[in-house]
Amino acid sequence: MTYSCSGGIDAGFFQKIVADSALDADVDAKILYLLGQAPDHPTDLAFPEGTYLKGLVIHKNE
Repeated sequence: MTYSCSGGIDAGFFQKIVADSALDADVDAKILYLLGQAPDHPTDLAFPEGTYLKGLVIHKNE
């Protein structure tokens, strides 16, 4: 599992960082689950940076 709680990094960029890190480490992996903040923390359409919490559950392929 890995998480980012930065509003300055969107979900797509976060996934790219994780994917690039896996490639650099010569690890074959896949994303099992995309995680985010709870429903009681909705994102205002005028402030997308409010979607601050992003998480990935990663599986390392053998």
